[in-house]
Amino acid sequence: MWVDKNGVHRKKYQADDFDFYAVYLPDIDKVVYPSIKFGGCCINTQIPNSATPFYWWEDFTDFTEEAPKRTYKEFGVDLTTRKVNPDSRIHTRKVERPSPEELQKLMWEKPTAQIAKDYGVSDKAGEKWCKVYGIEKPPRGYWVKKAYEKI
Repeated sequence: MWVDKNGVHRKKYQADDFDFYAVYLPDIDKVVYPSIKFGGCCINTQIPNSATPFYWWEDFTDFTEEAPKRTYKEFGVDLTTRKVNPDSRIHTRKVERPSPEELQKLMWEKPTAQIAKDYGVSDKAGEKWCKVYGIEKPPRGYWVKKAYEKI
């Protein structure tokens, strides 16, 4: 790109102008070298929460014309249960859930919003835990009635 008295000029690169390019990935402080054939594709540095195949950054640390599309299964992640292979270096949960027995006990001791706050998650996440475990929550108005000693 250059500027002169006639204005701003741009010369677009053509696909055959170069073979490889370098991409700096600040999340992991690495540089990768994909072939021009990979122009426009996404190179992941974290396992996506999706079953869609993806390109993994480690496949581009050397100059290469070919790279396989990976899946979450290759990294030991099971998206149906969100459990991780213990040998894997990938951890998908930010917060460990309480056990079903513990959650069942907590449901009748504190409101869902308070339980969620104690675990550092949203109240909706607490409700989802109950749904996943099949735990029945106190009925609507239970905590107000309890506060006024009507239960």
